Amino acid sequence: MWNEKRKVSHLVKKEAPSNDAILKDRAYAFFTDIFLISIITRAVLLTYSNFIRTFFFQMEYTAQRSIQSKIIETNLLSFCVVFWGYFLLSYYLSEGKTPGKIIFHLKVQHPHSHNEQLTLKECFMRTLGYFLTLPSFFTLLSIAYIRKDRKGLPDLLSNTFVINTIEEKIIESLEDETSVAKVTTLFPEDPISKDIDKKAS
Repeated sequence: MWNEKRKVSHLVKKEAPSNDAILKDRAYAFFTDIFLISIITRAVLLTYSNFIRTFFFQMEYTAQRSIQSKIIETNLLSFCVVFWGYFLLSYYLSEGKTPGKIIFHLKVQHPHSHNEQLTLKECFMRTLGYFLTLPSFFTLLSIAYIRKDRKGLPDLLSNTFVINTIEEKIIESLEDETSVAKVTTLFPEDPISKDIDKKAS
């Protein structure tokens, strides 16, 4: 047949990843992001400690000890600031992608359109969803494993969802096919077909 060797990408089942596979990649991407956040936080903390030792060495020893005793609070504060800045700026400036999601080929997008960039409110609410899972040591993220639609707390708060870049390419190919499709006149000499063609266009 004429189409035996033709492969239509959006009809090949194995090319579209399952929800469970995407959920696994989401977990890997999230913990990659947390690992990067911890590295950034550690760098900030070392910079702060070096700043204290370099510029406050002439202070009294008790004053230096009081500043260094608050290193835990400083670490917690820097982690929160880096956490918020990391996710908020990554989602807003990188079109719904964090470094972890880029590594695992994932993207956060709108439920109705994949062309629009995430709004600042959506990025904020998604970051808030991650932040609310901190007291539970991220165990609240397991909600996505329980729900049938595989949506977690960040997805529900921001009204967004995570898609694989393969799925995004499939959607774009389908949109391109529908936009290129045109109505062809079967019988150009027939006046009725001309009227149908005008109504269709």
